[in-house]
Amino acid sequence: MDLDRTLGRISAASADGYGIIVRRRKGPGDGWFSASELDRSGRVQALLLARVTGMAGPPEDHVKAEWMLESLARAVADLAGSFAVAGCQVPDLSPGNVLLAAEGGLFRASGIVSDEVVGSEDPAVLAAAIREGFAALVEPTVVWLDENGLRPAKTLWRAAADRLAQSLVWSGKAFDRPDLAQDLTRLAVGPDSPDRRLAIRIERAEDEWGEEFHLRNTCCLAYRTAGGRLCRSCPLVKDRG
Repeated sequence: MDLDRTLGRISAASADGYGIIVRRRKGPGDGWFSASELDRSGRVQALLLARVTGMAGPPEDHVKAEWMLESLARAVADLAGSFAVAGCQVPDLSPGNVLLAAEGGLFRASGIVSDEVVGSEDPAVLAAAIREGFAALVEPTVVWLDENGLRPAKTLWRAAADRLAQSLVWSGKAFDRPDLAQDLTRLAVGPDSPDRRLAIRIERAEDEWGEEFHLRNTCCLAYRTAGGRLCRSCPLVKDRG
């Protein structure tokens, strides 16, 4: 499947009541910036953190850090995972080719510049491309947050893996390929993942409507904010599955 056709499918897709924003653009501008700006200097990350707010005012800095990292991980995961499940291809995930858009300090959309892809019918090949590109894109932010005492790197890596797993559940539903999505999850961030930073337990449960969701290994800390509560997939919830 060619890139434009895959992009068309992604743009039209919906699951669990929402779609995702993935675009191809000529470059930064109009609210989009290059992922290469998320370097270890933390300049952009600091600007974004200052804009993060909760339902009843700005949360504590460690909660902001968690939310920002998780939103980055989800935006990158949506880009990589949707392409892999919809078209058996993974776009070039090098920082200079990936574009991001943020609102309120959190990442809301992702995009690419070039039409270069890794195409394969082998889930192992696709998962390796996802895992390696995903790790390279989130690593500078994980390192910066850890070095500034905002959140431990180990926790952030596991949270990022949870977000990748959640994104692939969505893609499996949206493109009616749940088995491929499950294989990609297991190979990319499962217990035997070659990148031990991303290795997490992969389990799913069903809600009252029979819809599957990923059982997280980490907590997003929403319950520690005014008006927040534990999510149904949170490891702190008893009998969640």
